[in-house]
Amino acid sequence: MPNIFKSLIYVCVFTIPFNIYSNPNQDNVPKLLELNAEDAYLTRLVTAISERAHYAQSSVNNESSIKILNEYIDTLDRNKMYFSQSDIIYFQRYKYKLDDSLRDGQLRPIFDIFSTYRLRVQQRLDHSLEVIDEINDFESNDQYRFRNPKDKWKYDESVINKEWTKKTTNDLLSLVIAGQELEIAKETLRKRYLRYIKRINEYDEQDVLNIFLNAYMNHLDPHSSYLNPSEAEEYEIQTSLSYQGIGARLQTNDDFIQIVDLIPGGPAFKDGTIKPLDKIIGVYDDDQIIDVIGWDVNEVVKLIRGPKGSVVTLKMLPSSQEGDAIPYEIALTRDEISLEEQAASSFIKTITDEDIQYQIGVIKVPGFYQDYSARRRGDKDFKSTTSDVRRIVDEFKDIGIDGLVIDLRGNSGGLLDEATGLTGLFIDEGPIVQLKDMDDNIEIIDDPIPGSIYDGPISVVIDRFSASASEIFAAAIQDYSRGLVIGQKSFGKGSVQNLYPLDRYSRYKSEKGFGQLTLTIAKYYRVNGSGTQNKGVIPDIILPSFIDETLVGEENKDNTLPWDQIVPLNYSKDSELDNSKNIITNNHEIREKNNPAIQYMNEEIDFFEKEGSIDIISLNYEKRLKRRDSKRDEVETRRNNKLEELGYSSDYDFEDFGNETILNEVYSVMVDMILQKNHRASSASNNLQDSS
Repeated sequence: MPNIFKSLIYVCVFTIPFNIYSNPNQDNVPKLLELNAEDAYLTRLVTAISERAHYAQSSVNNESSIKILNEYIDTLDRNKMYFSQSDIIYFQRYKYKLDDSLRDGQLRPIFDIFSTYRLRVQQRLDHSLEVIDEINDFESNDQYRFRNPKDKWKYDESVINKEWTKKTTNDLLSLVIAGQELEIAKETLRKRYLRYIKRINEYDEQDVLNIFLNAYMNHLDPHSSYLNPSEAEEYEIQTSLSYQGIGARLQTNDDFIQIVDLIPGGPAFKDGTIKPLDKIIGVYDDDQIIDVIGWDVNEVVKLIRGPKGSVVTLKMLPSSQEGDAIPYEIALTRDEISLEEQAASSFIKTITDEDIQYQIGVIKVPGFYQDYSARRRGDKDFKSTTSDVRRIVDEFKDIGIDGLVIDLRGNSGGLLDEATGLTGLFIDEGPIVQLKDMDDNIEIIDDPIPGSIYDGPISVVIDRFSASASEIFAAAIQDYSRGLVIGQKSFGKGSVQNLYPLDRYSRYKSEKGFGQLTLTIAKYYRVNGSGTQNKGVIPDIILPSFIDETLVGEENKDNTLPWDQIVPLNYSKDSELDNSKNIITNNHEIREKNNPAIQYMNEEIDFFEKEGSIDIISLNYEKRLKRRDSKRDEVETRRNNKLEELGYSSDYDFEDFGNETILNEVYSVMVDMILQKNHRASSASNNLQDSS
């Protein structure tokens, strides 16, 4: 009897989705999720490699099974809009089963949960399609909470439907406010919802397994992932120097395709309009806009990519946290992203202070790069971050500079060799960074370049997007007191990843291939023993930034590896700069209090932080439009008046103003560092004369 009952459960599980299509708009049925030996083997292979190679050495057992279940459920329904609380209770029967799924390849629990999700998608969006037909105006006084991370799954279906009614109304209203006529907006939204239903129904067992394996990877840490064969191929294309596109890394965030970062030298980077966290909501095909909300990220990438020299026009939603960000359109010419365009750039800034001129060299380092091909060929002068910066500094010294700024803002990292090489240019000798693996083995990477190419004052400028290799360099300069770190707390990515092509580790061959894993295998530590993981690099002098630290940064991700510290190393600090640091910091604080440009930036940042905390918006067209337009007019008027008051023209770009304000204070700090160094040199000279 128990065996018969178990069989009946599975029959019910796999037949439910076939009986739900009363919607006449649907001409497709969900694919049957069938078990097969190859997928079972892939699951076991991924599990075995992850248990052995991941830094945390997390065993798959009953304890981790609960965490994996929760991550899988969250991956499917992160905003808690599809499942009901009853579904979540039902899924608890599998809380000690997913470890068996991973070890034995028994995927029925995985398919059962996804089948329920697929059913809920159909039900919720069927309701939404009915709501679309019923909306004729936006005159109600209802409100919609568009962001509620603390929300819970709901028991009552009527409450769930009410939330979907508001969400659908908001989706439709957003299209109308963006400029579409109501009937056109209805058709756009219908297509979006129907496309999502169709996409979910077309998922086969490999697609579902892909979701589950990534949920398993994500429970380990946010930088570990599984790429199926087609995604692995796409990864190779995007990391190739011959990649032709706009030069942006994309990810799915809820239903949106979001910009992760911009590749230095790419069309989007050079244009400067698109920012990290902006969302792609449409791509033009000839004169027709394709709404890509709800699309798979790989499909959007294929839509954007094209031959070199061709133009792609995107419709973007700015990263504003307020619910009515105004979309913008941008046309970009697709191009190859060459190494030359990613290279470090430089200029010299002349600063006059009390009738004395100071020449400050500025080097912008967008990434830590290296010409692999030239290096493999044995070229001695292959292009790299270290060699380019060395050349620039030599040119600066020939011209004559009083101080040096290394600008790492927006630099998301790159090659470890280049981070240590760049550091080695500016310290005499000693360790630069420590790496600890899963077995607590510690590798110490020493300065690879004897001596220092420059002995003048140095500052390193960072922001929240400065990550990984940037943090290694900034941390070492700070620990050695070789220079001051200025700006915003860095990202906090202190982990090392390695690629594992699964076909190489498999005992069996697969026609379609098994894909690849990215696994976190080690952590970085500073020479002072502190990790940068989660904590990042804290600047010696903090400057205002419009980058929201609650949105950007390792600490905001789920399942991150913890911050910790290990034994510090022996290294020599520059005691002279340490002794001057308090004076330089005090001077900065005095300037900041009396600097109207910095004060204004802080006021604007406070304003947008308050706006970003708003998560309820009206579903009334007139109220919504009035609030959006009044806010826009208020911001524009305030900015124009303030910029004019500060001596800028009213049409001066606000972003340029912010960048200029930051750099002006960096230059002022550099002048203080130069004066302090000159003062120490003068004191040493006087002491030498007195002793003689």
